[in-house]
Amino acid sequence: MQISAVQKLTLLDFPGRTACTIFTPGCNFRCGYCHNAEFVLPEKIEKIKDSFIPEAAAFNFLEKRKGLLDGVCVTGGEPTMQSDITDFFTKVRELGFATKLDTNGSRPEVVKELLGKNLLDYIAMDIKASPEKYKDLVGIEIADKVTETRDLIMQSGIDYEFRTTVVRELFDENEFKKTLEFIRGAKRYALQNFSSRGGCLDAEFEKYHGFTKDELEEMCKQAGDYAEECLIRE
Repeated sequence: MQISAVQKLTLLDFPGRTACTIFTPGCNFRCGYCHNAEFVLPEKIEKIKDSFIPEAAAFNFLEKRKGLLDGVCVTGGEPTMQSDITDFFTKVRELGFATKLDTNGSRPEVVKELLGKNLLDYIAMDIKASPEKYKDLVGIEIADKVTETRDLIMQSGIDYEFRTTVVRELFDENEFKKTLEFIRGAKRYALQNFSSRGGCLDAEFEKYHGFTKDELEEMCKQAGDYAEECLIRE
């Protein structure tokens, strides 16, 4: 599997676990607010590919962290684009680590395989917008696939969360309600406030804004009618 970076320790990415985070390059979405253009755009990935971490080196690191780390989080980019991701998670499981997948939900067939083989303990799926707004934001017609992945996750029986990056210029009251309706019945829903710090994949988004703390708290309260738990991540 292609590995573009490794964060050796995180206390935030995998709820309830002391973990590391493994990043994979490449994504099929083109979200304007994305901060990881170097892991998304093919021309930028080409420039950094010589610095990718060999899979053997990643597993050597994990071997040394047995008993020190509880879990491994795999994020991107979009990890489900990696053709050997099932083999990767299988090897991580064999080392005794709990596993978490971050996904945009675009490849339900991969999520279904990972769940079917009992290779995941936690899934975090990005909910970009309401279904009818997906294409405008991510650049491809994908709402049906995202809906299928949402259903797989909610029916999986494992721990999970849905999460939305909220941009003031994109989420008026009506759009937010439609997005909440899309996650109705979810176990956990996280609001991530938009920030243009560090640049955006689409420079136009650098003119956009997030919400105030009070506004986010009100949105979280509203989301409480749709999800069992709602939290805010700045």
